[in-house]
Amino acid sequence: MNAPRVVAIAAGSHVFGAAHAPALEAAGADVVGLFDINRAGAEATAASRGWPVLDTLDELLAVDADLAVIASPHPLHAELAERALAAGMHVLVEKPLAARPSEARRIVEAARAAGRVAAVALQHRFRAEVVAARQIVATGGIGDLYRAVVVSTYPKRATYYRTAPWRGTWAGEGGGVLLTQGQHDLDTLVHIVGMPSRTVGWARTRVLPIETEDTVEAMLEWPGGATGSVSISSAASDPPSRIELHGSRGMLRLTPGSLEITRYPEDFGAFAAADGGAFDVFERGETLTQAGGGGTHAEIYADLFEAIAAGRDPRATAADAVPALDLTAALILSSSRDAPVSLPLDPGTVAAYDEFLNHHISAVPGVAS
Repeated sequence: MNAPRVVAIAAGSHVFGAAHAPALEAAGADVVGLFDINRAGAEATAASRGWPVLDTLDELLAVDADLAVIASPHPLHAELAERALAAGMHVLVEKPLAARPSEARRIVEAARAAGRVAAVALQHRFRAEVVAARQIVATGGIGDLYRAVVVSTYPKRATYYRTAPWRGTWAGEGGGVLLTQGQHDLDTLVHIVGMPSRTVGWARTRVLPIETEDTVEAMLEWPGGATGSVSISSAASDPPSRIELHGSRGMLRLTPGSLEITRYPEDFGAFAAADGGAFDVFERGETLTQAGGGGTHAEIYADLFEAIAAGRDPRATAADAVPALDLTAALILSSSRDAPVSLPLDPGTVAAYDEFLNHHISAVPGVAS
């Protein structure tokens, strides 16, 4: 593939300027157009790179380009992705894929209908420790999954939300810490061990002056009987972020840049069933630490450009991103209903989440649903 021609929507956003722009340069992309309703922001991104800034979205979508990058606020992702796909472009959507499961499904269907790739910026899938953990679990390295634990915090000042008034609002962001920061944690979890079959969650706004949740606690259950817990907050600090997976043959502990692996000499199920002393100690074996790293936007673009050229799927497609978004909606709905929610979401529950979000948007003075 020749240097891919790329346009970008919301090119004045922080995430585009800080992450996407340098990654596009590193990938050797031919950036042929930027657009942002905040033209000054797009011009600041383009200034040192010689990239053209266009006046309107229609003008941008008329450019002869291979790929559209979408870095807008979440509730705009679906509409913008659909328009870019209809214009004949592949799309890369900054995470989360959308603000609602219904919108995520629209993007998946639009990509299928257009015969184009819809990818999502889920760069944690490229972390070496995540790749290794997924392979270990898939090949039975920890045996039957018993328990999964996710703990992740993203401490924020109130000023973070004031710098962009759409943040932390139902209308402008579509959700809180689960949708914006915790999406990486939820995606990494389901990427490695698969989708839970149900969840019960508690979403609260504990500290920060926002409409949406800043703290979530949840319990999960998988089809095979494994259970787990999720704790994600932007109103606390509990470093490092981590995912622990406990199985019958071992355990894994993922932290940024590191993977701890403990392999048991025997399966715990066999140990429990075997004859032996009533107080025999189960031997856990040695814990080894494997260095990780990576997980950058540059890796996303390298993989995406290779995938487009080869006619294959990239590592994180729109369809791949739906489970974590379903889990996000299920946790919020569970909290609002004070009841478990089954997964994956059925059409009725997808519609119920739309009703939930519309209600919260319409409840804000001066905001229409």
